[in-house]
Amino acid sequence: MKILNLLLLMVLLTACQANLPRVASSFYEPSEQYPFGRANPDAPPELAQFRFMVGRNDCSEQRLNNATGDWVAAKRSWDGYYFMNGFAIRDEGRSGASTNANIRVYDTATQEWVVSFFSAPAYSSGTWRGKMEGEKLVLRQPQKAPGTDFDGFSTLSFSNISAQGFDWVGEWISEDGSLVFPFWRIQCQKVAAR
Repeated sequence: MKILNLLLLMVLLTACQANLPRVASSFYEPSEQYPFGRANPDAPPELAQFRFMVGRNDCSEQRLNNATGDWVAAKRSWDGYYFMNGFAIRDEGRSGASTNANIRVYDTATQEWVVSFFSAPAYSSGTWRGKMEGEKLVLRQPQKAPGTDFDGFSTLSFSNISAQGFDWVGEWISEDGSLVFPFWRIQCQKVAAR
C-alpha cells in the first residue's frame, strides 16, 4: 500500500510540475522587446568581438565558379542573434535556394572562437576555430586543397568590421601561406540593429 501511495504521489507531483510556469532561464534570448537578444553580462568579454553580426544584414556575395573561373554575384541575407541565453551568437544566411547557419561560442579554455557551420538543402557542415588577428577576425579549419594532397586551411576572415557592416572572405590557404585560393566573398550592410 505504501508503494502505491508513493507512486500516486509521484504521478500527482509530476502532473503539478507540468502545469507550473517555466523558469525564465532565457532572459537574454531574442524577445519582442529585444528582437536580436542581448549579450549576457556574465559571458566572456570576447563575445563583443562578434557583436557586429547581431541584427539584420543585407549582403552582396561573389562565389567562384570552379568550372569557369568566373565570380558569380548574388544577393544574400545574413542575420545574427544572441543565443544560449546571451553566451553565444547564432546566425543564418540565405542566398537563392541555399540556407546556412552558424553557432559561435568563445571557448575560454583555449581562448579561441569555435564556430559550427551547417548548410541545406545540400547538406554540409564543419567547425572552424580562430581569434582576432589585428583588425580581422580569422577562423581556420585544417583541410586538403580540393582534389590534391596539399595540406592547408579553409580560412574565413571578417574585416572592415563596424556597426554599419562587415566584409567576409573564404579562402583555402596552404600551410606555409604561399598558396591562396579565394572561393567566396561577401560584403554586408547593417539594416536593423540590436
